[in-house]
Amino acid sequence: MRSSNIFRQYTWLVNTILHAEKIDFEHICQLWLANDLNDGRPLSRTTFYRIRQAIDDMFGIRIECDNQHQYFISNPEALRDNSTQNWMLRTLTVNNILLDGLSIKDQLLLEDVPAGLEHLETIINAIKCHHTLQMGYQKFNDSKPYTTSIEPYCLKLFHQRWYLLGKSERKNGALAIYALDRMTNLTETEAQYELAADFDAETYFKNYFGVFIGEEIPTQRIVLRAYCNMPNLLRTLPLHHSQKEICKNNTYADFEYYLAPTFDFRQAILKEGHELEVIEPLPLKEKIHAELISALKRYE
Repeated sequence: MRSSNIFRQYTWLVNTILHAEKIDFEHICQLWLANDLNDGRPLSRTTFYRIRQAIDDMFGIRIECDNQHQYFISNPEALRDNSTQNWMLRTLTVNNILLDGLSIKDQLLLEDVPAGLEHLETIINAIKCHHTLQMGYQKFNDSKPYTTSIEPYCLKLFHQRWYLLGKSERKNGALAIYALDRMTNLTETEAQYELAADFDAETYFKNYFGVFIGEEIPTQRIVLRAYCNMPNLLRTLPLHHSQKEICKNNTYADFEYYLAPTFDFRQAILKEGHELEVIEPLPLKEKIHAELISALKRYE
């Protein structure tokens, strides 16, 4: 069996059980026969248990059976919005859908993926083995690249671009962020490093939007007022996990956040133009106002 079809079976079973919440084996078999994944054969219990175990091994998603012989996802927290397992599952699901749509490929318009993906495997292996990386890097505003040693801590995807967070020799051991598409070369070394015992990637970025952090900017309460279609857009796609709707009427809706308003967050506000307004705090409101005035001067 082709590996692509195997992955389709994995994603199909997870999505089927997620959609049903609880479902018995007989119903799963009926849905299996109605799908084109079956190769013309019914779903045996042996095949079901093999797929079930593979899903646990690959995604860490556990499919268990209750006393009423109903199957369910026993650890739904593994599929929270920002989890690696959820991202992998969604990616494979989309990949399967696109494979089915190759016959209409000229009618599927996708975004380009930035360069740098060739470094992913090297970085992931270095993180797993606690090996340092030797990296060549060139910033957009620098004429020449530089070389530095990196202790890789974590990878983060933001706006379809991969970033590496790590302790940099060039930064005297401080944590710094690097875009993979700006790496001119990357080599895994045999040198070992020890990950800080108190480091947690999700906690590190918890109070930030995006990747460019600023230790000098404190976490604070922010209120944004959304107009036109923006309230519905924010309800379906929150800017940040701390988002909370605190007020709404026929004209606008107010959303509350707790984060550090760094460059990425300010850019997200500016991108929405007149549909998003900063209400609190005043310093952020004034900064956004100054940025908008500066932008207007470009057109004078």
